[in-house]
Amino acid sequence: MAKRRIFTVGFDLPGDDFEHVPFRSNQTLLDADVILFEPTLGDFSSIKSYSGKPLLTETSSFATKEQLDHWRSEIAAAVNAGKIVVVYLAEPTECYRYTGEKNFSGTGRSRVTTDIVTTISSYEAVPNIKNVNAKKGTEIRVEKDAGYIKPYWSDFSAYSPYEAEIEGDFGRVLLKSRTGDRVVGAAIHGVKGFLIFLPPLRYDEKKFVRHNSKTDESFWTDEAQKFGKRLVSALASLADTLMQSTQVTPVPAWALESRYRLAKENELEAAISTCTADISQLQEKKNGLEAALGAAGSLRGLLYEQGRPLESAIIEALILFGFEAKPVSDGKSEFDVVFVSAEGRCLGEAEGKDNKAINIDKFSQLERNIQEDFSREEVSEYAKAVLFGNAYRLQSLDKRPAFFTDKCVSAAARVHAVLVRTPDLFGPAKYLKENPHDADYAKQCRDVLFVTEGEVVAFPATPIGDANELAESPPQDGDSKRSVEVDPENEP
Repeated sequence: MAKRRIFTVGFDLPGDDFEHVPFRSNQTLLDADVILFEPTLGDFSSIKSYSGKPLLTETSSFATKEQLDHWRSEIAAAVNAGKIVVVYLAEPTECYRYTGEKNFSGTGRSRVTTDIVTTISSYEAVPNIKNVNAKKGTEIRVEKDAGYIKPYWSDFSAYSPYEAEIEGDFGRVLLKSRTGDRVVGAAIHGVKGFLIFLPPLRYDEKKFVRHNSKTDESFWTDEAQKFGKRLVSALASLADTLMQSTQVTPVPAWALESRYRLAKENELEAAISTCTADISQLQEKKNGLEAALGAAGSLRGLLYEQGRPLESAIIEALILFGFEAKPVSDGKSEFDVVFVSAEGRCLGEAEGKDNKAINIDKFSQLERNIQEDFSREEVSEYAKAVLFGNAYRLQSLDKRPAFFTDKCVSAAARVHAVLVRTPDLFGPAKYLKENPHDADYAKQCRDVLFVTEGEVVAFPATPIGDANELAESPPQDGDSKRSVEVDPENEP
């Protein structure tokens, strides 16, 4: 029995014969011979709910959807390439996600932004399943088409309670609930490969996993290792049986001559070439969109970044405010940012701290830079000093203490410098990026930087309030969902 490479995606199995692939991975499945896949949404981020289910954050919404699309494509490609893919039918996970679409109503401070949301399911990663229902049970009936999985089922049925009932166009129904006649196991035999749906493997963790409290590590027990060896053997035997059923003689060279070709083959090859070209163009478009997505969200660096990325986000915000802003590095002087407008000229230094406040050291550097800048021949007046700080940058905003130390605040008051908490830049900059023609608000943001002296700047509130609602996405391709606005009083 040939040794096969086995991937497990979305879950772990005991033993070195299984190669665990995290859900958040771009790993291709074509590197494996047998793929064991358990539908999941992975570790997603959610800070509120909608209609009784978690609502993924905007970032998690798009990342999770992209990951599901990746695995759906990889599963299809693996089956077409002659691999064996076993999907273990775990209980479906369902949430809501942002679609990226928004509706707007009202004007000025009464304007309401309605985010469009839709459901997202772990089974979106699985092709050929039209519907899945969360149903649990242990009474399972083996169907007549399930002959080739009987050795596997004989060993592992005791570890295989069903958690989901499925509907779809299956070539073979393998397992049904003993009552209710619901499909809980099925298979699709492709031209080369196989897509098999089976109940998930469930074991007693107390018997299979041990935890070392001293090292805070977990490891598989001997019983678990034996279970893994038996499973590998059963899967290898299943793979051999399936592959033998599809063995065909390779086409000899002489049989490929044009006189033996059928017209339909030429048509299909032309269609495949067109698809390949389309895929290449779409991949280029996708790469461009991903680069644009990264650039579109760069302002978020004001919330959590440090170093060059933080400086770039600050410069972007200042340009949105109407400043001419850029770093200075000419071999003689090096300043994080110099920004100029009709109201005046400023010089800024930026600092991000993981778990500390911005201290006097950075302010001292700002003072030295102000003096160095003034000594330049082309400068006739002192620039206004601005210290941009992103303190405790890895903590959520509501949990961060004071951004600047007492010494730093005292020094700012002495020289009339401005202290700016970089997260405070985000709201105004976001508004101006989405409303670039509001010159009046941009000027208000510039003005407040010049009138503030010796303290933390307080930017003006954006003309559009923070009122926000959610709505389900409109019907798509027969989808029964409808667009529904949420009453602000009941909004999660």
